Amino acid sequence: MKSTRLYLEIVRYIHYLISREYFFHRSTERQMDFSRTGKMSFTDYIYAIIQNTKSSLQVGLNAFFDAYKKENIEYSKQAFSKGRQRIKVEAFQELFQAVVDKFYEKADLTSWNGYQLFGIDGTRLNLPCADQLAELYGTQTSQGEPQVQALVSCIYDLLNGIIVDTRFAPCNSSERVAAREMIAEFHVKNIENPVFIMDRGYPSAELIDAIVSAGHKFVMRYSSEFLKSVKVQAEDTVIEHKFTKLKHFLKLRVLEIQLSNGEIEHLVTNILDSSISLDDFKWIYQKRWGIETKYNDVKNKLEIENFTGYSPKAILQDFYATMFLANLAGVLEYDLHEEIEAAHSKPENLYTYKMNIAMTISELKRTVVEMLSTSSKLKRERLYAEMTFRLTKAVVPVRPNRSSERAKKHKSMKYPNNSKRN
Repeated sequence: MKSTRLYLEIVRYIHYLISREYFFHRSTERQMDFSRTGKMSFTDYIYAIIQNTKSSLQVGLNAFFDAYKKENIEYSKQAFSKGRQRIKVEAFQELFQAVVDKFYEKADLTSWNGYQLFGIDGTRLNLPCADQLAELYGTQTSQGEPQVQALVSCIYDLLNGIIVDTRFAPCNSSERVAAREMIAEFHVKNIENPVFIMDRGYPSAELIDAIVSAGHKFVMRYSSEFLKSVKVQAEDTVIEHKFTKLKHFLKLRVLEIQLSNGEIEHLVTNILDSSISLDDFKWIYQKRWGIETKYNDVKNKLEIENFTGYSPKAILQDFYATMFLANLAGVLEYDLHEEIEAAHSKPENLYTYKMNIAMTISELKRTVVEMLSTSSKLKRERLYAEMTFRLTKAVVPVRPNRSSERAKKHKSMKYPNNSKRN
């Protein structure tokens, strides 16, 4: 059982970082910004954006001032929208990265056979239908009017629950290019043997070569068109293959795995260790579903598409603030999962149990600004104790081997700015 609470340590560090003069100077557009005494300070803006209000912006601002300001203050959403333009997007990128760095510096990481497993995938986000955003990110038309969208790509730690890198790009961008860029820049403390796991939209000669050249491992599902010239003689075959676009051969392992529904899943990898079996690779690839689950949490529980502004800067501030919160939720799960498992490991229990992610996000959003903004260690610990008490009681069973066919349907924009709930 872990004796330290990493969430408290990371929150304490984020509080320290936000209050530093150097963070203020590198996070503001001009040195004179926030130099005058106003209703909202620089840190107020940071906390208000992190608060991640999903009610109307004005209702959210009113609630923020009621909760965190002693005096009675009125502040319009127009003034807030104008003021946030003075803060660089890089401020929220730095906060996101700070959680990643501190987690991998301090956490007792889970690995598998000496490897750390990372899922890479992309998803499209619906953005407000504003002309400037349409010009920057493009539109997609599936049903009805064109919808402004962006392509988001992530590297997600499948065993430790942390998004270690993310990209926000025009909707017609390439997921493979984003993957190559993230892998090329992959430097995470205490990660020595990463394995990047990707679905069948990713295999390409260039991407595989880039991963191999970087000294990393990968597992990819591939379609029948990829490697169609290769005659696979067995369900587990090592080949030396020269792609048309490459000047050299690559040594690869090609796998055929039968699924429970009778379908054959084709995987390609550069993990050549014969002690790792077909069943192992089946398990590894199944773990990739974790990034799909994380996207579901980010979209439907943190409501990342429910933006608080229309400007490109507001969109990116909201995006990185939400990813910051997603990782804090991951740290909470890291802190509590052993305690929850131990509390519910009774012979009469049919299932093991895990945290309720919806409850986790609700508690996180309820307490995060108060915990970040206070200088009192005792207050922070009290809030943490209250929150974790609730979370260890609100658990859900883990039902293994459940599966359902993925629904394929167009989803219109769920959070238009003119019809948010109060």
